Amino acid sequence: MKKILVVFAVALAVFVFVCRERIYVWDPLAGVTRDGVKQDGVRVMINYSNDVLVDDASTATRRIYLVQNWNKTAEYATALHCIEFLACMTDADQATGDKLTPGERGKREPFEGVTMTNRRVEFVDEHGNLVAVVLR
Repeated sequence: MKKILVVFAVALAVFVFVCRERIYVWDPLAGVTRDGVKQDGVRVMINYSNDVLVDDASTATRRIYLVQNWNKTAEYATALHCIEFLACMTDADQATGDKLTPGERGKREPFEGVTMTNRRVEFVDEHGNLVAVVLR
């Protein structure tokens, strides 16, 4: 039995190492604000490259936003396999997604595109709200 557990643990470690760009793990310390207002009911997941997956269940319609460092665009994640409250896995290292069309900002401060650093990600959602994700 001990040998089986060791083999399973080694196989799992190899799998995680090989798929490290595809596996997003929940970050309990990350925070999300929408136009400066802290959001509850929003979970943030990150992968090895600090790509961000935002699971927004704070509204009536659940949205899953994906912001990747290689293309720096906000998208709706399409092909995800998730273990609830723990991790998600995408279809490829450069995951596919449907393009997010930013909403109008109205009289608020203009914002274009996506801003990504190793600690902060900012983008405009479909309603024109500036979504800021702070990683700790």
